[in-house]
Amino acid sequence: MDTETRSAITRKLAPSRFYDSYFLNEYGRIEVSRANRYNTSFSIVLVDIDGYGGTHLFEDAQGIEFLKKLATAVVDTTRTCDIAGLSDTRRMMVILPETDHFGALATIRKLSRSFGSLKRPEDGGGAVFSHATFPRDGKDFGEIVGAALKKSFERKESLWEKQGLKNRLFWEIIGELTSKAYKGHEAASFDAGAGQELSEFFLDQINELIVREIARTPEKRGIMYYGTKNISASLPVVKTLGTAGAVSTKVFLVGEGEGSVWDVKNALPLLLDDPRLRETFFTFFLNEDTAYALVCKENWGATFSCFHTADNGLVEGLISKFQQEYSLQEQLG
Repeated sequence: MDTETRSAITRKLAPSRFYDSYFLNEYGRIEVSRANRYNTSFSIVLVDIDGYGGTHLFEDAQGIEFLKKLATAVVDTTRTCDIAGLSDTRRMMVILPETDHFGALATIRKLSRSFGSLKRPEDGGGAVFSHATFPRDGKDFGEIVGAALKKSFERKESLWEKQGLKNRLFWEIIGELTSKAYKGHEAASFDAGAGQELSEFFLDQINELIVREIARTPEKRGIMYYGTKNISASLPVVKTLGTAGAVSTKVFLVGEGEGSVWDVKNALPLLLDDPRLRETFFTFFLNEDTAYALVCKENWGATFSCFHTADNGLVEGLISKFQQEYSLQEQLG
């Protein structure tokens, strides 16, 4: 499909605020100049529509009508200052002025919810979202788009997408991750506790390393959820937090507790009464540079079936599902 034909289709989708690839690229270059001049950031979000049929959507009136619904959802969900359009026959793009890494993630959440009601019976995995931020991910618009494309390919390879975890509930996902054997660089299973090569203290060591990383870069925004049976001042992670100075990462301690838990430094307790939380320990940590999740299910005999991952899409998804499960404020940093 040539550029002229694609532009004509784009005008039919949402003529008021949905643009073709030429306009997106020109506006992107202008946004780079503006951000450089005023020392600000901006982000882009890519929406991969292959899961809806991709290029086949352009082949008939029914496909074009569905594309129009997707385009309208993008326009209605984003701000009036944002610029949306069709970057190619497989992707839509939104340019987000004055928006950082976490602002782009918030936009993706909104878009994902808007697209949730648009799935059709014949759809595959639906849309895949990715983002990139200037100047962190590139010095010009081409580099920013390239970074977002790379993340899109990585996201498709994520367990989150490949196993359809995004369509399941939080505790279903936890059960899936702790009951299967995973091997790989991005995700792996292991056993810990009594009689195992790794003791349960190994889990404390992992969490202490994360807290030390938070303290090492106190200016860096991020979020951490630490789930345990009982929150107390004697927990190793709490003690490590207590020795850190002021940090920008938001740390939440999840579990049961009382009294002194409200005096914990650099963290907020989330007191949740749920029997599933009493037998499951987890850590979710996310910032601009790092994603990590550790989930352990307690078994008989003081042993634990554990899963950990550095899969960015999976960590983001686990945090989002956890917040939805317990009606928590949606935030990522």
